[in-house]
Amino acid sequence: MGYYVLAVGGTGNKILESLVYLAAVDGLYTQDESGKTAPLPDVTMLSVDVDTACGNTTRAKRAAESYGELQRAFRQYPAEHPGFHTALQLERWSMNLSRRAMSVDKMVENHRRDQLLSRTLFSRTESALEYSEGFRGHPDLGVLFFHDLLNSLDDLRREGQPDEMNRLLDQIQAELDRDEPVKLILCGSIFGGTGASGIPAVARFLRKRFAARSDRFEMGALLMLPYYRVPASLADEDTEIVVKSDDFLDKARTALQYYGMEGMIRDGEQDENGVFDALYLLGLPPEGFVTTCRYSTGSQSQENDAHMLEWLASRCIAKFFRTGFRGGEQHHMDCYYYQLHTPSFCWQSFDREETLYRRGYGSLLKAAALFFAECYHTLKSCVSLDDRQSARVNYCAPYFAHRPASEREKLEGLLKTLYTFLNFYANWMIQIVRTLPPILCQPAEAEGHLPENDLLDGEGMDELLLLLTQYGLRPEQRSRAEMSRAAEKLQRELHHLVVRRVPDRRTAAKIIAWQPPLAKRISRMLDPRSIIATKLSVQVALSSSTVSTECMFFPPRFSCSRDRLQ
Repeated sequence: MGYYVLAVGGTGNKILESLVYLAAVDGLYTQDESGKTAPLPDVTMLSVDVDTACGNTTRAKRAAESYGELQRAFRQYPAEHPGFHTALQLERWSMNLSRRAMSVDKMVENHRRDQLLSRTLFSRTESALEYSEGFRGHPDLGVLFFHDLLNSLDDLRREGQPDEMNRLLDQIQAELDRDEPVKLILCGSIFGGTGASGIPAVARFLRKRFAARSDRFEMGALLMLPYYRVPASLADEDTEIVVKSDDFLDKARTALQYYGMEGMIRDGEQDENGVFDALYLLGLPPEGFVTTCRYSTGSQSQENDAHMLEWLASRCIAKFFRTGFRGGEQHHMDCYYYQLHTPSFCWQSFDREETLYRRGYGSLLKAAALFFAECYHTLKSCVSLDDRQSARVNYCAPYFAHRPASEREKLEGLLKTLYTFLNFYANWMIQIVRTLPPILCQPAEAEGHLPENDLLDGEGMDELLLLLTQYGLRPEQRSRAEMSRAAEKLQRELHHLVVRRVPDRRTAAKIIAWQPPLAKRISRMLDPRSIIATKLSVQVALSSSTVSTECMFFPPRFSCSRDRLQ
């Protein structure tokens, strides 16, 4: 079976980043009738955004790349391990923008009649807008662009021009020809420009393209309703198109009316007019909105904090992947919304998947915290120093002694990748807490601190944020005293980092104390001819993820017993 995600616009790519971390904790899985789960083998993702420099899109791409490198390293390790089982393939649709008209004025400059029509339909600022930074919340502009874009795909194919969307279409067609089911979901906002215009245009195109195999092709959409506000723009609205939060609700209402009147949801397998098998709607009431850090119309400055709803969006995508919509399961064709059953946002909010999410995300966060508080300097020293020096480093010695320079180079590369991924993930979790809707958490005790919440300890996350901030500076700018104080406090309170009903008694001191005998046992098992990069994965497991029974990296055969996932 093929699994596909098309992320449309900046919001869609923020969901894409959250999907990366869901894959890291094996949250993308199938489930049989007996309740047994198995991680999805692979998921193909396509980023669809005309704003090539969008900060949200760039961040998602970097997170997916670092995940991919770690996933391949873990796959080479001979022992079983929790997490990182799903392979993610991410491509960005280039759209051949260099050969395409990037404004309404450019589209009609050689067509006099069309010029008259454009003056009737669009204002002067709208028709002159360059699409390089997106459509600035104007889906009417995006509709024209996507119509022209999708109609040119066959021309590109005949000309032999490479195109990421055409490759995706060929891949889907090949799977359908082999009589394999295909599940595809589009995600993005319906109150902006790119997502609101791109999702229905691309969806109708795909449904028509694979109409002959509708029995095997299942398609859904995840639509984000307004859930944040943007600061007011200082630009002159007479000369520049601005994005205004006051327009979000009206735009969302208009979009939903369109989806309803056009019959976008199929009411059965024989419905040839409907487009989607399922729609997932996520949003917040205005009193739950948070304001983004800065106003941005696009490009690199559009890098907004992660949000709780994007986390829930990834869970909806996982639900779509394991839900059937054909045959005896066609009754699942419907529109779905997410409703919390808890007064605050906590691990219990994930209902039957509470254990999976708390153990998965919580243990990965603990691994990241101990990595930055204790392991990173040690690992870096072991990689860069000679054998005699590295041999003096306690629990790390069995992994780095007597290794040639070529292997150390591989280790250094993987260490950098691991640093990048854990940095991205830790910052993502910090942002999730920082942007929690005020109706679902308690305000912070002081300005600049994270709010009190039922997911993660606010003080511990503050110390982790301080460490990450210091590591982001040049070495000469870092405060060793501040880093030492934060690292010590974080290690001391590590077992309180994740809020849970049953106290975690495994402190950082106990974890480190367990390492020497375990290091020797694992060292004897390792094949000296194997790729050294995989040994770093084990080292990180050894050094960080035995924080609790919910270890992310640590091989299960050496961990404490764990409960069966619900």
